[in-house]
Amino acid sequence: MLRLLIVLGAVVLLAAGGVAAADVVGVSIPQLGVNTPVPTDKAAALERLLTVATTDASTLPSTAPESADPQPIPGRMLGADAPVPVAPSLLHVTNGWLVSDGKTLVAVYAGAAGRDPSKGRVVIVRQNLVSGRQTVATLDAGPTGALRIATAPLGASVETTAQTGGVRLRTPGGRLLTLDLGTGKLGSG
Repeated sequence: MLRLLIVLGAVVLLAAGGVAAADVVGVSIPQLGVNTPVPTDKAAALERLLTVATTDASTLPSTAPESADPQPIPGRMLGADAPVPVAPSLLHVTNGWLVSDGKTLVAVYAGAAGRDPSKGRVVIVRQNLVSGRQTVATLDAGPTGALRIATAPLGASVETTAQTGGVRLRTPGGRLLTLDLGTGKLGSG
């Protein structure tokens, strides 16, 4: 009887150890691109993460527009309700600005970092409308709060020059910053 209890106890311990080892070894998630198993308690969260896009803006080339003569877009301000090609996790938009000479387009979106509203952030989207290429640059202003575009080149006369010009941003405290689109840098004043 004592031997039976010892054998049963050993079987229970081995079974529990196997379950614990399986939990440590985990499950494989091929979409992650690694062969290392993920702990079972983390697998569901990682699988959910795989279904969420980190940005709505694609940097892959797209097909060129059908029109042989793309139309310029005069420099204009965009409100917070304008569609934004970046995810809210990257930027909470205050406002934006857009200009295009018909061949290239530049859009600037100002606001706060998606996960930290105390950090001012600017996102610059550039598109080559002929080749279909797009780039997205993110610039942080530090602990300024949400930025707002205060002034930017406007109208039809700036469709080309404004793409490398300057955009003035204002912090909630009233401080002015300048975004130099030629260098892609954010500075004081």
